[in-house]
Amino acid sequence: MRTVTEVNNQRIVELTLLLLAAFITLATVAIAAVAESTDIGWAAIPYLAVLLFLWAISHLSLRKWAPTANGLLFPITALLQGLGVAFIFRVNSDLLLNHLSWSAFATFGFISVIVGVRDLKRLQNFQKPLGLAGLALTLIPVITKISDGKIGSHRSFQIGSVAIDPSHLGTLCLIIFFAGWLANYRLRNTAEYLGEAERLDGDPSRFVPLIGAWLVASITVIFQSDVSSAFILVAIFLSMWWVAVGRPLDLVLFLAAIAGSVLIALSNVPELQERFDAWADPWSNLQFGEVINRSTFALAGGGLTGTGPGEGSANWVVGATDQFAFVPIAEELGFIGGAAVLSTFLLLIGVGLRLATAARREFESLSAIGITIFFASQAWAPIAVVLRLLPPNDLSLPFVSSNGGALFSCTIALALLLKISETAPLASNPTEVLPQIASGTESTP
Repeated sequence: MRTVTEVNNQRIVELTLLLLAAFITLATVAIAAVAESTDIGWAAIPYLAVLLFLWAISHLSLRKWAPTANGLLFPITALLQGLGVAFIFRVNSDLLLNHLSWSAFATFGFISVIVGVRDLKRLQNFQKPLGLAGLALTLIPVITKISDGKIGSHRSFQIGSVAIDPSHLGTLCLIIFFAGWLANYRLRNTAEYLGEAERLDGDPSRFVPLIGAWLVASITVIFQSDVSSAFILVAIFLSMWWVAVGRPLDLVLFLAAIAGSVLIALSNVPELQERFDAWADPWSNLQFGEVINRSTFALAGGGLTGTGPGEGSANWVVGATDQFAFVPIAEELGFIGGAAVLSTFLLLIGVGLRLATAARREFESLSAIGITIFFASQAWAPIAVVLRLLPPNDLSLPFVSSNGGALFSCTIALALLLKISETAPLASNPTEVLPQIASGTESTP
Protein backbone atom coordinates (compact mmCIF):
# COMPACT_ATOMS: atom_id res chain seq x y z
CA MET A 1 0.00 0.00 0.00
CA ARG A 2 1.15 3.52 -0.66
CA THR A 3 1.68 5.82 2.27
CA VAL A 4 0.03 9.22 2.58
CA THR A 5 3.43 10.85 1.99
CA GLU A 6 3.94 8.96 -1.28
CA VAL A 7 0.46 9.91 -2.48
CA ASN A 8 0.98 13.57 -1.63
CA ASN A 9 4.38 13.54 -3.35
CA GLN A 10 2.77 12.37 -6.61
CA ARG A 11 0.36 15.27 -6.66
CA ILE A 12 3.03 17.77 -5.58
CA VAL A 13 5.30 16.59 -8.39
CA GLU A 14 2.38 16.85 -10.81
CA LEU A 15 1.49 20.41 -9.75
CA THR A 16 5.11 21.56 -9.89
CA LEU A 17 5.62 20.17 -13.39
CA LEU A 18 2.28 21.62 -14.52
CA LEU A 19 3.44 25.06 -13.43
CA LEU A 20 6.67 24.51 -15.37
CA ALA A 21 4.67 23.47 -18.47
CA ALA A 22 2.51 26.60 -18.09
CA PHE A 23 5.61 28.79 -17.81
CA ILE A 24 7.18 27.28 -20.96
CA THR A 25 3.91 27.73 -22.88
CA LEU A 26 3.44 31.34 -21.82
CA ALA A 27 7.10 32.17 -22.46
CA THR A 28 6.97 30.69 -25.97
CA VAL A 29 3.85 32.70 -26.84
CA ALA A 30 5.32 35.88 -25.33
CA ILE A 31 8.58 35.57 -27.29
CA ALA A 32 6.67 34.88 -30.51
CA ALA A 33 4.41 37.89 -29.85
CA VAL A 34 7.32 40.36 -29.98
CA ALA A 35 8.53 39.04 -33.34
CA GLU A 36 7.96 41.39 -36.27
CA SER A 37 6.48 38.70 -38.51
CA THR A 38 3.65 37.73 -36.10
CA ASP A 39 0.41 39.44 -35.12
CA ILE A 40 -0.15 37.82 -31.72
CA GLY A 41 -1.88 40.41 -29.52
CA TRP A 42 -3.72 40.69 -26.26
CA ALA A 43 -6.43 38.41 -27.68
CA ALA A 44 -4.12 35.51 -26.84
CA ILE A 45 -4.69 35.94 -23.11
CA PRO A 46 -8.26 34.52 -22.99
CA TYR A 47 -7.22 31.45 -24.98
CA LEU A 48 -4.25 30.79 -22.70
CA ALA A 49 -6.43 31.33 -19.62
CA VAL A 50 -8.89 28.70 -20.87
CA LEU A 51 -6.06 26.24 -21.49
CA LEU A 52 -4.63 26.72 -17.99
CA PHE A 53 -8.13 26.44 -16.52
CA LEU A 54 -8.63 23.08 -18.23
CA TRP A 55 -5.29 21.87 -16.86
CA ALA A 56 -6.29 22.97 -13.36
CA ILE A 57 -9.61 21.09 -13.59
CA SER A 58 -7.82 17.93 -14.72
CA HIS A 59 -5.28 18.22 -11.90
CA LEU A 60 -7.98 18.72 -9.27
CA SER A 61 -9.90 15.74 -10.67
CA LEU A 62 -6.84 13.56 -10.30
CA ARG A 63 -6.26 14.83 -6.78
CA LYS A 64 -9.83 13.93 -5.78
CA TRP A 65 -10.62 10.74 -7.72
CA ALA A 66 -7.19 9.29 -8.55
CA PRO A 67 -4.84 10.49 -5.81
CA THR A 68 -2.43 7.57 -6.24
CA ALA A 69 -2.04 7.96 -10.02
CA ASN A 70 1.36 8.64 -11.52
CA GLY A 71 2.43 12.27 -11.18
CA LEU A 72 4.50 12.53 -14.38
CA LEU A 73 2.09 11.50 -17.12
CA PHE A 74 -0.29 14.46 -17.12
CA PRO A 75 2.38 17.22 -16.94
CA ILE A 76 4.28 15.60 -19.85
CA THR A 77 1.22 15.68 -22.09
CA ALA A 78 0.29 19.17 -20.86
CA LEU A 79 3.72 20.45 -21.95
CA LEU A 80 3.24 18.93 -25.41
CA GLN A 81 -0.24 20.41 -25.69
CA GLY A 82 1.01 23.81 -24.51
CA LEU A 83 3.73 23.86 -27.17
CA GLY A 84 1.12 22.91 -29.75
CA VAL A 85 -1.13 25.79 -28.73
CA ALA A 86 1.81 28.20 -28.77
CA PHE A 87 2.65 27.28 -32.36
CA ILE A 88 -0.99 27.35 -33.44
CA PHE A 89 -0.92 30.98 -32.25
CA ARG A 90 2.15 31.45 -34.37
CA VAL A 91 1.02 29.66 -37.55
CA ASN A 92 -2.77 30.01 -37.77
CA SER A 93 -4.59 31.61 -34.85
CA ASP A 94 -7.95 31.05 -36.57
CA LEU A 95 -7.76 27.40 -35.49
CA LEU A 96 -7.53 28.24 -31.78
CA LEU A 97 -11.24 28.43 -30.98
CA ASN A 98 -11.92 25.06 -32.56
CA HIS A 99 -8.85 23.55 -30.89
CA LEU A 100 -9.80 24.80 -27.42
CA SER A 101 -13.35 23.51 -27.94
CA TRP A 102 -11.91 20.08 -28.63
CA SER A 103 -9.63 20.51 -25.59
CA ALA A 104 -12.67 21.18 -23.38
CA PHE A 105 -14.40 18.13 -24.87
CA ALA A 106 -11.27 16.05 -24.25
CA THR A 107 -11.07 17.29 -20.65
CA PHE A 108 -14.68 16.22 -20.12
CA GLY A 109 -13.83 12.77 -21.49
CA PHE A 110 -10.70 12.65 -19.32
CA ILE A 111 -12.65 13.38 -16.14
CA SER A 112 -15.40 10.93 -17.16
CA VAL A 113 -12.84 8.12 -17.39
CA ILE A 114 -11.13 9.08 -14.13
CA VAL A 115 -14.45 9.16 -12.28
CA GLY A 116 -16.34 6.43 -14.14
CA VAL A 117 -13.74 3.69 -14.49
CA ARG A 118 -13.36 2.77 -10.86
CA ASP A 119 -12.18 -0.79 -11.51
CA LEU A 120 -10.35 -1.79 -14.67
CA LYS A 121 -11.61 -5.37 -14.29
CA ARG A 122 -15.07 -4.06 -15.20
CA LEU A 123 -13.62 -2.58 -18.37
CA GLN A 124 -12.34 -6.02 -19.28
CA ASN A 125 -15.92 -7.33 -19.10
CA PHE A 126 -16.80 -5.03 -22.02
CA GLN A 127 -13.94 -6.15 -24.24
CA LYS A 128 -16.18 -7.73 -26.91
CA PRO A 129 -18.47 -4.68 -27.34
CA LEU A 130 -15.37 -2.48 -27.39
CA GLY A 131 -13.80 -4.72 -30.03
CA LEU A 132 -16.88 -4.44 -32.24
CA ALA A 133 -16.97 -0.68 -31.67
CA GLY A 134 -13.28 -0.38 -32.53
CA LEU A 135 -13.72 -2.37 -35.73
CA ALA A 136 -16.73 -0.25 -36.73
CA LEU A 137 -14.93 3.04 -36.01
CA THR A 138 -11.93 1.87 -38.02
CA LEU A 139 -14.05 0.84 -40.99
CA ILE A 140 -16.44 3.83 -41.05
CA PRO A 141 -14.14 6.01 -43.22
CA VAL A 142 -13.51 3.06 -45.54
CA ILE A 143 -17.22 2.33 -45.95
CA THR A 144 -17.97 6.03 -46.46
CA LYS A 145 -15.38 6.39 -49.21
CA ILE A 146 -16.40 3.17 -50.97
CA SER A 147 -20.06 4.22 -50.90
CA ASP A 148 -19.01 7.47 -52.59
CA GLY A 149 -17.08 5.50 -55.19
CA LYS A 150 -13.71 6.61 -53.87
CA ILE A 151 -10.69 4.92 -52.36
CA GLY A 152 -8.30 7.32 -50.70
CA SER A 153 -6.28 8.27 -47.68
CA HIS A 154 -8.70 10.76 -46.15
CA ARG A 155 -9.84 9.01 -42.98
CA SER A 156 -12.15 11.78 -41.72
CA PHE A 157 -15.70 12.61 -42.70
CA GLN A 158 -17.62 15.83 -42.28
CA ILE A 159 -20.45 16.50 -39.82
CA GLY A 160 -21.42 20.05 -40.69
CA SER A 161 -18.22 22.09 -40.49
CA VAL A 162 -16.47 19.62 -38.17
CA ALA A 163 -14.16 16.91 -39.53
CA ILE A 164 -14.35 13.69 -37.51
CA ASP A 165 -11.65 11.01 -37.67
CA PRO A 166 -12.97 7.98 -35.75
CA SER A 167 -9.97 5.75 -36.45
CA HIS A 168 -7.98 7.02 -33.44
CA LEU A 169 -10.77 6.12 -31.03
CA GLY A 170 -11.28 2.86 -32.90
CA THR A 171 -7.62 1.97 -32.36
CA LEU A 172 -8.00 2.65 -28.64
CA CYS A 173 -11.04 0.36 -28.44
CA LEU A 174 -9.11 -2.36 -30.27
CA ILE A 175 -6.28 -2.02 -27.74
CA ILE A 176 -8.67 -2.79 -24.87
CA PHE A 177 -10.18 -5.68 -26.84
CA PHE A 178 -6.82 -7.26 -27.67
CA ALA A 179 -5.58 -6.75 -24.09
CA GLY A 180 -8.52 -8.74 -22.75
CA TRP A 181 -8.12 -11.41 -25.40
CA LEU A 182 -4.35 -11.79 -25.13
CA ALA A 183 -4.40 -11.80 -21.32
CA ASN A 184 -5.72 -15.36 -21.45
CA TYR A 185 -2.88 -16.40 -23.75
CA ARG A 186 -0.30 -14.88 -21.44
CA LEU A 187 -1.71 -16.78 -18.46
CA ARG A 188 -1.67 -19.98 -20.51
CA ASN A 189 1.88 -19.25 -21.66
CA THR A 190 2.99 -19.00 -18.03
CA ALA A 191 1.18 -22.23 -17.15
CA GLU A 192 2.90 -23.94 -20.10
CA TYR A 193 6.28 -22.73 -18.85
CA LEU A 194 5.54 -24.23 -15.43
CA GLY A 195 4.45 -27.51 -17.02
CA GLU A 196 0.84 -27.07 -15.92
CA ALA A 197 -0.74 -26.83 -19.43
CA GLU A 198 -0.30 -28.28 -22.91
CA ARG A 199 1.88 -26.45 -25.41
CA LEU A 200 0.18 -23.54 -27.11
CA ASP A 201 1.89 -24.42 -30.40
CA GLY A 202 -0.60 -27.24 -30.92
CA ASP A 203 -3.65 -24.98 -30.53
CA PRO A 204 -4.74 -23.39 -33.85
CA SER A 205 -6.81 -20.78 -31.97
CA ARG A 206 -3.61 -18.81 -31.41
CA PHE A 207 -3.79 -17.72 -35.06
CA VAL A 208 -7.18 -16.02 -34.60
CA PRO A 209 -5.84 -12.71 -33.16
CA LEU A 210 -3.08 -12.71 -35.79
CA ILE A 211 -5.59 -13.12 -38.61
CA GLY A 212 -7.82 -10.39 -37.14
CA ALA A 213 -4.95 -7.91 -36.87
CA TRP A 214 -3.78 -8.79 -40.40
CA LEU A 215 -7.24 -8.12 -41.84
CA VAL A 216 -7.58 -4.73 -40.14
CA ALA A 217 -4.07 -3.65 -41.22
CA SER A 218 -4.67 -4.89 -44.79
CA ILE A 219 -7.92 -2.93 -45.08
CA THR A 220 -6.08 0.18 -43.89
CA VAL A 221 -3.33 -0.26 -46.48
CA ILE A 222 -5.51 -1.19 -49.44
CA PHE A 223 -8.55 1.04 -48.93
CA GLN A 224 -6.95 3.93 -47.07
CA SER A 225 -3.65 4.02 -49.00
CA ASP A 226 -1.97 4.64 -45.66
CA VAL A 227 1.00 2.47 -44.76
CA SER A 228 1.76 4.58 -41.68
CA SER A 229 -1.64 3.93 -40.06
CA ALA A 230 -1.20 0.23 -40.78
CA PHE A 231 2.27 0.46 -39.24
CA ILE A 232 0.77 1.87 -36.04
CA LEU A 233 -1.81 -0.93 -35.83
CA VAL A 234 0.85 -3.58 -36.47
CA ALA A 235 3.28 -2.03 -33.96
CA ILE A 236 0.63 -1.91 -31.23
CA PHE A 237 -0.64 -5.42 -31.83
CA LEU A 238 2.78 -7.05 -32.21
CA SER A 239 4.04 -5.46 -28.98
CA MET A 240 1.04 -6.77 -27.04
CA TRP A 241 1.05 -10.14 -28.81
CA TRP A 242 4.77 -10.74 -28.32
CA VAL A 243 4.51 -10.09 -24.58
CA ALA A 244 1.47 -12.38 -24.32
CA VAL A 245 2.40 -15.21 -26.72
CA GLY A 246 5.89 -14.72 -28.12
CA ARG A 247 6.05 -17.41 -30.82
CA PRO A 248 8.84 -16.60 -33.36
CA LEU A 249 7.35 -18.77 -36.13
CA ASP A 250 3.95 -17.08 -35.80
CA LEU A 251 5.69 -13.70 -35.92
CA VAL A 252 7.42 -14.58 -39.20
CA LEU A 253 4.15 -15.75 -40.77
CA PHE A 254 2.32 -12.61 -39.65
CA LEU A 255 4.98 -10.24 -40.99
CA ALA A 256 5.05 -12.15 -44.28
CA ALA A 257 1.25 -11.74 -44.59
CA ILE A 258 1.52 -7.99 -43.88
CA ALA A 259 4.28 -7.63 -46.47
CA GLY A 260 2.09 -9.44 -48.99
CA SER A 261 -0.78 -7.02 -48.37
CA VAL A 262 1.52 -4.04 -48.88
CA LEU A 263 2.85 -5.47 -52.15
CA ILE A 264 -0.68 -6.12 -53.42
CA ALA A 265 -1.69 -2.56 -52.52
CA LEU A 266 1.40 -1.14 -54.24
CA SER A 267 0.48 -2.98 -57.43
CA ASN A 268 -3.19 -2.00 -57.48
CA VAL A 269 -3.73 1.30 -55.61
CA PRO A 270 -2.52 4.35 -57.59
CA GLU A 271 -2.49 6.76 -54.65
CA LEU A 272 -0.28 4.44 -52.63
CA GLN A 273 2.12 4.22 -55.56
CA GLU A 274 2.23 8.02 -55.70
CA ARG A 275 3.02 8.21 -52.00
CA PHE A 276 5.91 5.79 -52.38
CA ASP A 277 7.16 7.67 -55.44
CA ALA A 278 7.08 10.92 -53.44
CA TRP A 279 8.94 9.16 -50.65
CA ALA A 280 11.67 7.99 -53.02
CA ASP A 281 11.86 11.28 -54.97
CA PRO A 282 9.90 14.22 -53.50
CA TRP A 283 10.74 16.42 -56.50
CA SER A 284 8.82 14.08 -58.82
CA ASN A 285 5.44 14.52 -57.12
CA LEU A 286 3.96 17.95 -56.45
CA GLN A 287 0.96 16.65 -54.46
CA PHE A 288 2.88 14.73 -51.80
CA GLY A 289 6.49 15.71 -52.39
CA GLU A 290 6.28 19.51 -52.20
CA VAL A 291 5.47 19.62 -48.50
CA ILE A 292 8.36 17.24 -47.77
CA ASN A 293 10.78 19.48 -49.69
CA ARG A 294 9.53 22.57 -47.86
CA SER A 295 9.86 20.80 -44.54
CA THR A 296 13.44 19.86 -45.36
CA PHE A 297 14.34 23.49 -46.11
CA ALA A 298 12.58 24.64 -42.93
CA LEU A 299 14.48 22.16 -40.76
CA ALA A 300 17.76 23.15 -42.41
CA GLY A 301 16.99 26.81 -41.73
CA GLY A 302 16.47 26.11 -38.05
CA GLY A 303 19.98 24.84 -37.48
CA LEU A 304 21.14 24.03 -33.99
CA THR A 305 19.39 26.72 -31.95
CA GLY A 306 16.53 27.68 -34.28
CA THR A 307 15.33 30.95 -35.73
CA GLY A 308 13.46 31.81 -32.53
CA PRO A 309 9.69 31.67 -31.85
CA GLY A 310 7.84 33.74 -34.42
CA GLU A 311 10.82 34.09 -36.77
CA GLY A 312 10.41 30.96 -38.89
CA SER A 313 8.67 30.23 -42.17
CA ALA A 314 6.05 27.81 -40.84
CA ASN A 315 3.29 29.38 -42.95
CA TRP A 316 5.13 28.09 -45.97
CA VAL A 317 4.54 24.43 -44.97
CA VAL A 318 1.05 23.05 -45.56
CA GLY A 319 -0.25 21.21 -42.48
CA ALA A 320 2.19 22.90 -40.12
CA THR A 321 -0.37 22.70 -37.30
CA ASP A 322 -1.38 19.08 -37.94
CA GLN A 323 0.55 16.39 -39.86
CA PHE A 324 3.71 18.52 -39.97
CA ALA A 325 3.42 20.11 -36.52
CA PHE A 326 6.98 19.04 -35.76
CA VAL A 327 8.35 21.29 -38.54
CA PRO A 328 7.70 24.75 -36.98
CA ILE A 329 8.92 23.46 -33.61
CA ALA A 330 12.19 22.13 -35.04
CA GLU A 331 12.67 25.22 -37.22
CA GLU A 332 12.04 27.91 -34.61
CA LEU A 333 13.50 26.03 -31.63
CA GLY A 334 16.23 24.33 -33.65
CA PHE A 335 17.76 20.91 -33.26
CA ILE A 336 17.87 21.42 -29.50
CA GLY A 337 14.14 22.18 -29.31
CA GLY A 338 13.25 19.30 -31.62
CA ALA A 339 15.38 16.94 -29.55
CA ALA A 340 13.66 18.21 -26.40
CA VAL A 341 10.24 17.37 -27.88
CA LEU A 342 11.47 13.91 -28.85
CA SER A 343 12.88 13.45 -25.34
CA THR A 344 9.49 14.43 -23.90
CA PHE A 345 7.80 11.72 -25.95
CA LEU A 346 10.51 9.24 -24.89
CA LEU A 347 9.87 10.12 -21.24
CA LEU A 348 6.15 9.54 -21.74
CA ILE A 349 6.89 6.15 -23.32
CA GLY A 350 9.34 5.20 -20.60
CA VAL A 351 6.85 5.96 -17.83
CA GLY A 352 4.16 3.98 -19.65
CA LEU A 353 6.36 0.91 -20.09
CA ARG A 354 7.44 1.07 -16.46
CA LEU A 355 3.77 1.05 -15.44
CA ALA A 356 3.21 -1.96 -17.69
CA THR A 357 5.91 -3.94 -15.89
CA ALA A 358 4.56 -2.96 -12.47
CA ALA A 359 0.89 -3.73 -13.15
CA ARG A 360 -0.52 -6.53 -11.02
CA ARG A 361 -2.88 -8.09 -13.59
CA GLU A 362 -2.23 -9.29 -17.14
CA PHE A 363 -5.05 -7.19 -18.62
CA GLU A 364 -3.69 -3.99 -17.09
CA SER A 365 -0.13 -4.77 -18.16
CA LEU A 366 -1.10 -5.47 -21.77
CA SER A 367 -3.38 -2.42 -21.89
CA ALA A 368 -0.51 -0.23 -20.66
CA ILE A 369 1.79 -1.68 -23.33
CA GLY A 370 -0.79 -1.08 -26.06
CA ILE A 371 -1.51 2.51 -25.00
CA THR A 372 2.20 3.31 -24.66
CA ILE A 373 3.02 1.93 -28.10
CA PHE A 374 -0.01 3.86 -29.42
CA PHE A 375 1.62 7.07 -28.18
CA ALA A 376 5.06 6.02 -29.42
CA SER A 377 4.07 4.99 -32.94
CA GLN A 378 1.61 7.89 -33.33
CA ALA A 379 4.43 10.29 -32.42
CA TRP A 380 7.12 8.64 -34.50
CA ALA A 381 5.14 8.26 -37.75
CA PRO A 382 4.58 12.00 -38.56
CA ILE A 383 8.12 12.89 -37.50
CA ALA A 384 9.45 10.04 -39.66
CA VAL A 385 7.71 11.56 -42.70
CA VAL A 386 9.51 14.86 -42.13
CA LEU A 387 12.82 12.97 -41.91
CA ARG A 388 11.87 10.83 -44.95
CA LEU A 389 11.83 7.57 -43.00
CA LEU A 390 8.19 6.82 -43.94
CA PRO A 391 5.98 7.66 -46.94
CA PRO A 392 3.69 10.72 -46.63
CA ASN A 393 0.69 10.12 -44.36
CA ASP A 394 -2.17 11.95 -42.69
CA LEU A 395 -1.22 11.20 -39.07
CA SER A 396 -1.16 13.87 -36.37
CA LEU A 397 1.46 14.44 -33.68
CA PRO A 398 -0.16 13.46 -30.34
CA PHE A 399 -1.20 16.37 -28.10
CA VAL A 400 0.77 18.84 -30.27
CA SER A 401 -1.29 19.02 -33.47
CA SER A 402 -4.55 20.91 -33.99
CA ASN A 403 -6.42 17.68 -34.85
CA GLY A 404 -9.24 17.67 -32.29
CA GLY A 405 -10.24 14.05 -32.82
CA ALA A 406 -6.68 12.87 -32.24
CA LEU A 407 -6.42 15.06 -29.12
CA PHE A 408 -9.64 13.57 -27.71
CA SER A 409 -8.52 9.96 -28.31
CA CYS A 410 -5.05 10.57 -26.87
CA THR A 411 -6.55 12.24 -23.79
CA ILE A 412 -8.85 9.25 -23.19
CA ALA A 413 -5.84 6.94 -23.60
CA LEU A 414 -3.93 9.07 -21.08
CA ALA A 415 -6.78 8.77 -18.57
CA LEU A 416 -6.78 4.97 -18.92
CA LEU A 417 -3.01 4.88 -18.41
CA LEU A 418 -3.39 6.99 -15.27
CA LYS A 419 -6.03 4.55 -13.98
CA ILE A 420 -3.61 1.70 -14.61
CA SER A 421 -0.93 3.59 -12.69
CA GLU A 422 -3.21 3.58 -9.64
CA THR A 423 -2.90 -0.21 -9.50
CA ALA A 424 0.89 -0.15 -9.98
CA PRO A 425 2.50 0.36 -6.54
CA LEU A 426 5.52 2.59 -6.17
CA ALA A 427 8.46 0.24 -5.88
CA SER A 428 12.03 0.48 -7.09
CA ASN A 429 12.38 -3.31 -7.15
CA PRO A 430 10.03 -5.09 -9.59
CA THR A 431 10.11 -8.22 -7.43
CA GLU A 432 8.12 -6.32 -4.81
CA VAL A 433 5.08 -6.05 -7.08
CA LEU A 434 5.36 -8.88 -9.59
CA PRO A 435 3.84 -12.22 -8.58
CA GLN A 436 6.40 -14.74 -7.40
CA ILE A 437 6.63 -17.99 -9.35
CA ALA A 438 7.29 -20.93 -7.11
CA SER A 439 10.33 -22.95 -8.15
CA GLY A 440 9.00 -26.08 -6.55
CA THR A 441 12.07 -26.52 -4.33
CA GLU A 442 12.71 -25.47 -0.79
CA SER A 443 15.33 -22.79 -0.30
CA THR A 444 18.14 -23.64 2.07
CA PRO A 445 18.91 -21.29 4.95
